[in-house]
Amino acid sequence: MAPHCAQTTSVIKFHNMSMPKPALVPSLDLQQLTTDLVASVSQSGARGTLDHALQQALAHTIETKVNAQLSVLLEGIGDAFYCLDGNWRFRYINRAAETYFGLPRQMMIDKGIWDLFPESRGTELRQRYEEVFATGTPASFEAEAVGVQGRYLEFHVFPYNGGLGVSFRDWTERRRAEEELRASEARLSALANNAPACMFYQINHPSDYAERRVLYVSKTCESLTGIPAEQAKANPGLLYGLVLPGHRQQMLARRLESYRELKEFEAEFEMLHAKTGEVRWHRIIVTPRRLENGAIIWDGIQIDITDHKRAEEHLRLLINELNHRVKNTLATVQSLAAQSFRGIKAHSLNDLPAAYATFEARLFALARGHDVLTREHWEGASLGEIISQAFAPYGDLSEDGSRIHVDGPDLRVAPATALSLSMALHELCTNAVKYGALGAADGLVHISWSVLTDAAGTRLAMRWEERGGPPVLPPSRKGFGSRLIQEGLARELNGVVRLIYEPAGLVCTIDVPLS
Repeated sequence: MAPHCAQTTSVIKFHNMSMPKPALVPSLDLQQLTTDLVASVSQSGARGTLDHALQQALAHTIETKVNAQLSVLLEGIGDAFYCLDGNWRFRYINRAAETYFGLPRQMMIDKGIWDLFPESRGTELRQRYEEVFATGTPASFEAEAVGVQGRYLEFHVFPYNGGLGVSFRDWTERRRAEEELRASEARLSALANNAPACMFYQINHPSDYAERRVLYVSKTCESLTGIPAEQAKANPGLLYGLVLPGHRQQMLARRLESYRELKEFEAEFEMLHAKTGEVRWHRIIVTPRRLENGAIIWDGIQIDITDHKRAEEHLRLLINELNHRVKNTLATVQSLAAQSFRGIKAHSLNDLPAAYATFEARLFALARGHDVLTREHWEGASLGEIISQAFAPYGDLSEDGSRIHVDGPDLRVAPATALSLSMALHELCTNAVKYGALGAADGLVHISWSVLTDAAGTRLAMRWEERGGPPVLPPSRKGFGSRLIQEGLARELNGVVRLIYEPAGLVCTIDVPLS
């Protein structure tokens, strides 16, 4: 049985009062009092009994007025209410109970509750009623509504005038809301206790900042800081003590400001891990929230941002490196253009296509070197891949690839070394096609390298050797390709580069440091 309109909770106790009538009783005036008095005297049959009759009339009038006022009260309490006598019959039903039962009060008065509602047999509700009736001890409890599945009531049952007084209200929606809240809190707690690299906490807001208390700390506190959540909650100073001294004063000043102004507080700082001693970066974000009762709590989250900080630093380094590389690349392009078009004059424009082709080929070589490094995020490159890219335009010189021999261990080189070698190999390949072994039907190129270690450090020793081409003579003057290989490569990589013009074919040796 569940009332649908109850809004407030009331526990009403009655002592030595007769039951009010189902309908409201109007207030009585002096005329009613006189009428009762005359009737009492007439029934006594003796003048000497006037005092006694007067007392009876006054008592009746007072009782009637009290019952009327009590009825008004019971109609206005909001909760459903009814009274049962010693035989379980309804003696009074207020309007809220009448609405809930769905029957007129006049039809229910003097009827037995168990006769009107036989489905109550064997229920917990009936058992509780009988316990109160038998023991005389009031009881407050919740129970499922009889005959209305899924509705829950809060009951207050107490002994009254040989029977029972019962008030009840429907708490179904509140019960559901509480269950949803508990389920929501459980989900949030599970999330908070398993969130990676962060922890959640709550702090109260006393008038004195020094009296703050930690209300909640997620279990991830231990994995984040090395301190168990229970210890951090009992003594927040354990966490504050891990913050590096250089961050503490600034954090405290900003925290006090946010506390006074009730505004969000955010800070980044370095702190030790209690168990490992490792220093890591953390960020905290704390926001005030006002509860329904007017109190204020602070919701906070603390996140490990060490990887983010390292990524930011790495990005800054990459940007600086990129700026440096762009400047170097532009300088290289400017030098390539100047050397490729140097000999062209106004009267020899017929040489322009050839010069343009040379310039374009050199740009492509530079681009291929950049492609290799881009795939490796400019952290280095495989020497074997650099050589493969340099020979890529000439891969069709023989069907079986026997004209180009490559021999050396797999080795990664720094970005600067990769670009310089890429440009040098391009010039060597171009020269071999125009004037050397790759321009002859039976010519071949053998390129090999090894890693040498001595007191000065680790070095790359590379050898380019051509055979089977036309006889080689030392050039009368150095062209751009020769200067780029012999001087530019040596200067940029702080190494030694030699071009040896043997009659059987060109030999180039490269010796540069790897560290």
